[in-house]
Amino acid sequence: MERFSLCSDTGLHLEGITLGATLTSLTVPVDGAARQVLLGCPDEEYARQQVWLGAVAGRFANRIGDATLERHGERWSLDANQPPHCLHGGAQGFHRREWTIAGQERDRVRLTLLSPDAEQGFPGNLAVSLEYRLEGNTLLIAFEARSDRATPVSLTSHAYFNLDGGGDVRHHRLTLKADRYLPTRPDGIPTVPTGVEGVFDLRQGRRLLDGWGSHPQQRQAKGYDHAYLLTPREDWHARLLSGDGRLAMELWSDQPSLQLYTGNWLTGTPGREGEYRAHEGICLEAQQVPDSPNRPELGNPWLEAGGIYRHHTRLRFLPTP
Repeated sequence: MERFSLCSDTGLHLEGITLGATLTSLTVPVDGAARQVLLGCPDEEYARQQVWLGAVAGRFANRIGDATLERHGERWSLDANQPPHCLHGGAQGFHRREWTIAGQERDRVRLTLLSPDAEQGFPGNLAVSLEYRLEGNTLLIAFEARSDRATPVSLTSHAYFNLDGGGDVRHHRLTLKADRYLPTRPDGIPTVPTGVEGVFDLRQGRRLLDGWGSHPQQRQAKGYDHAYLLTPREDWHARLLSGDGRLAMELWSDQPSLQLYTGNWLTGTPGREGEYRAHEGICLEAQQVPDSPNRPELGNPWLEAGGIYRHHTRLRFLPTP
């Protein structure tokens, strides 16, 4: 396992490790001090923790129902690590793989990974390239992938943010410019796109704790763990404001959905000091639509042989006066 460290000219400082291409630390200047905005743990714990802490989720982020792929008369069985479903590419998905540093400068690093045919059950040899790059107050996350066989691909960063530097993330205010989201069954598999309502309507901004538990979908999931369907925009799709009002983060992505997850199952996860509790971090995971490989009405996440998968997400950090 190797470490990497990046700095921008505005004072962003990003650290990571090659295991899982994991982001382990991100500090942002706020009021003259460096504020830690990412959840993390000691290096030796990353291989043992079970919540994808800061890692890349893949080959297919989120859930694939019944851990099975079917296409053009062919069928593949995947690792059912959340029985009977496949979650984030399987128990030994990209978060457990050792990535290679292919190039590094002061403000950027490029990592690569070769996922062989049949790894966790997925078809095709998949070559992946990932760049983390700091541009002023912005972190850019850029994926590319190529396969020699058709395969579903959805890669995302599973970073947990807390813009206060700690505490209950539900005191943050979130604005999410999406008119539809995917309710889920009790096992987390999405049903059909539905118009946002109640606590799921974040278009005008909402303190996450306000109305908490007032919607049956939220009670079922013990918080937010739902995909919002995005439409192309020039400006940001989501804006997160710290509980103390001193730091904002804006997210833009070219992906079709954004999984909002409020760390509902964080309790017992090792932290830098002690253990985390539920709702101490929030994930905003830009990705393909969950369970879409077998459900074309949700989109087409299949990468054809010889094609190129691309994913760009920008995270802009804005200290507020």
